[in-house]
Amino acid sequence: MKYLALASGGKDSLYAMHVLQREGHQVVGLLHMRCGDGYQDSFMYQTVGSEVADLLGECLGIPIFIYETKCKSINQNLQYKKEEGDEVEDLYEAIASAKEKIYFEGVSSGAILSKYQKNRVEDVCKRLSLRCLSPLWEMDQKKLLGEMISNGMEGRIVKVASSLLGRECINMGLDEIYDRLEAVQGLEVNFCGEGGEYESIILDCPMFKKRISIDKYEVTPHPEEIGREGIVFYMRILKTSLVEKDI
Repeated sequence: MKYLALASGGKDSLYAMHVLQREGHQVVGLLHMRCGDGYQDSFMYQTVGSEVADLLGECLGIPIFIYETKCKSINQNLQYKKEEGDEVEDLYEAIASAKEKIYFEGVSSGAILSKYQKNRVEDVCKRLSLRCLSPLWEMDQKKLLGEMISNGMEGRIVKVASSLLGRECINMGLDEIYDRLEAVQGLEVNFCGEGGEYESIILDCPMFKKRISIDKYEVTPHPEEIGREGIVFYMRILKTSLVEKDI
């Protein structure tokens, strides 16, 4: 099946593409939802690390559509019903726009545990007569993260929001965050960050024709935590480049 991939640039959306490729599906385009107001929390989208999105199309050799969203969640019920002005309607418009430019029959997402997000992507797909592909759904998170690492997903942590982690975890690799979480004793741990503990971006993977290099960045606290001791930190990427790979 030809499909459009929802691509935040993080490990889940890109590994979903890896799994779908293994199953014989063909990705024909990427869709990245970018917060129009810069960094902002969203119930639906990863907003941190969006600076690398412009490079994903060249890395994969397919078109990428970048669509701005206001990141406003008006309808916060588990089951979604169309609500004008909601960030889900931004997704609907973005996919509908992409559908006018390229042919695809389905849309992929990296949903693992969030019924809130999965229900909304399914709602949009149903309205547009598209199939929703969620190949990572309800996979064991520890096993899944280990599988990502062993299959060559090279990523960096771009946001932490947990007392189990810390500012020093920003720019850690996926293998390092795996070891960090495995060392936690006596607490339930979401290895893939499904509890919001962390977010990532992928710099290289087997599907990439070129790899992404983060040449300059800074670590900053969450806007609401500036001036006080908090637990939420994120990477603000200042400069990137693409590096040729020996394939």
